[in-house]
Amino acid sequence: MSWTKSQKQTAIIACRNAGIDEDHRELILRQFPHAMHKGRITSTSPALSNTDFEQFMAIIERTAGGELPKFTMHYWQKKAEDHLARMRSLALALNQQLEATGNLEPNCVGLAGWIRRMTHGEKEILADLDYHELYKVIEGLKVYANRRGVRMEV
Repeated sequence: MSWTKSQKQTAIIACRNAGIDEDHRELILRQFPHAMHKGRITSTSPALSNTDFEQFMAIIERTAGGELPKFTMHYWQKKAEDHLARMRSLALALNQQLEATGNLEPNCVGLAGWIRRMTHGEKEILADLDYHELYKVIEGLKVYANRRGVRMEV
């Protein structure tokens, strides 16, 4: 799913209000793997999701000091955090299933290893991960489970 016309317009207006020029906006979009389309970074990429939009807007909002016109203080950051909580729950559920099948060390030891691998040794716990890091951990666990023949129940 791509961003709607309204979402794209909201993002552009928010960037202007936050003092973010086109080059800076592109740098922010580079953080989103789904923004790559036909070899370039673009907000028109059909792979960009609502979650990507919320995370993008949270970054813009932080740059603007926590508030954007027409939205309450920290609106986008709260929305983004809600999604991060759901992603953390998903990562834990994947971990539990892999532990139960003997494919990861118990008591989140195996999960901590995945987190260290995905963050180049900088982090070990889910609570410290940002959207992109959580995404990498979840996708990595899914691929790992698939390779091991573990049918995931999430």
